[in-house]
Amino acid sequence: MSVSTKRFWSYTIGLLLTLLVLPALGEALVKIMDWTGKDNVSNLTAVKWICVPITIYVITVGLAKYLRTNSSPVAMGVTNIPNFMYDEKFVDEQNYSDKKLVKENKELIKNIEALEDINVDLIDEVELKGLDLDEVTYISDIFIRHHKNTSRLVRSLIQLMDEGKEDWKWEFCNNVLDECVTILLEDRADKSSTIYFINEMQELQMFAYNRIEFSSSRERVFMKGEGFAGNIWKNNQTLLVNDVSKDTEHFQGEFAPKHEYGSILGVPIRIGKKVVGVLCIQSEKIEDFDEDDERTVVFYADICGLAHFYDNIITNRKET
Repeated sequence: MSVSTKRFWSYTIGLLLTLLVLPALGEALVKIMDWTGKDNVSNLTAVKWICVPITIYVITVGLAKYLRTNSSPVAMGVTNIPNFMYDEKFVDEQNYSDKKLVKENKELIKNIEALEDINVDLIDEVELKGLDLDEVTYISDIFIRHHKNTSRLVRSLIQLMDEGKEDWKWEFCNNVLDECVTILLEDRADKSSTIYFINEMQELQMFAYNRIEFSSSRERVFMKGEGFAGNIWKNNQTLLVNDVSKDTEHFQGEFAPKHEYGSILGVPIRIGKKVVGVLCIQSEKIEDFDEDDERTVVFYADICGLAHFYDNIITNRKET
């Protein structure tokens, strides 16, 4: 059944019911009048009396609703006055049941919005936890790799010493350079590394290197306090420069880097408290090292110190 058909029959049936109800109400009013002693009232007159107040009420309510739902000025004869009775919420509050539904609907909307906010917060929290978990997993992987590197380097040191070749220390230091860059937090593909030892002339000379120009390996020699490596020797402290371009203390003049790199990490190689060399790792990027890198790279400098100590023992035995 179409909407127009439903509308037609609703009005038709409503009219029929009204025509049936009004005579019955008129008859009831006539009887009431008879009881009060007024027996000259007809049924039609009683119906009129009933219809007049109902009509007045309906028209009054209709006009009141119109005034409250229409923002247009009210025409009063030849004058229009502003409609201060206009209420934009009146349509949604015509009766109690509507008010209740509106109130419940508003509460439901608030609850839905609150749940949506909670849901967004939960999603953000899950994403953060996911990032934290990824970081923990990555760091755990680094420490596992560091443990494997440690075991492998110790075995290599023992086997190389037992083999007794002249260049065992150089081979071992190259193994150290290969292993130490694998435990850095950031990308390892752009890293280069060097190991310096103090020679007989008290110069810090490059001993082993990875991804460094050949000319640098022969020409880079530092006195104590000179350049980046020389300052680590002098101060006996780990040094991290995360933006080489802004460091005017260690990288200028003849000590300026011969190839571009953004950051560098240097660790002293010690025997006891005495500095015997320096381990450096360079990156092409700035801000590419952090404190975790400092802590883990120290081990590789220490094991280089151990190899240097064994080399001194072997050399002294041969001389005696």
